[in-house]
Amino acid sequence: MTIYQSLWVKVALGGTFDPLHEGHKRLIRKAFGIGKDVVFGVTSDEMARRKFRRVLPYNLRVRNLKDYVKRTYGVDVRVEKIFDIYGRTIDEDFDIIIVSPETYENARKINEKRIEIGKEPITIVVVDFVLAYDGKPISATRIKNGEIDRFGFRLSQDTYDLGSYPTPPTLRLG
Repeated sequence: MTIYQSLWVKVALGGTFDPLHEGHKRLIRKAFGIGKDVVFGVTSDEMARRKFRRVLPYNLRVRNLKDYVKRTYGVDVRVEKIFDIYGRTIDEDFDIIIVSPETYENARKINEKRIEIGKEPITIVVVDFVLAYDGKPISATRIKNGEIDRFGFRLSQDTYDLGSYPTPPTLRLG
């Protein structure tokens, strides 16, 4: 148990969570490593579709997230639907916000807004990307584009340079 967990800090973590991939799982692991009171902000369908054309319906994304957290950490989680980058972080107090390098700027904007209205900023914890086979971050965009799967393995033949890998030997039978 960390010092944070003994203080029962309140942790915020937001995202679309479609598909739930290894990068999300690292963020979730960090959140539960810091505190037990983790509140998930899950983007509304409208917000999610601003970034992705195709997205699973909100209720299905929430169910997948809750199932994963229950199965992995043995807890039921609170999920809030978010319609913008701020979600509940402006009107509710959190001790920690967990972000990836990609979403760090959103956390900075959240804190600017909190300070503007006279609230304390939230401590930002940046969690490094999980890298795919090619050294690039696993992301929903890459998964949806068919480049990689949710574990970071290659799906599309044209996404890597064959010249940089040794040619496998050919077997001739008969």
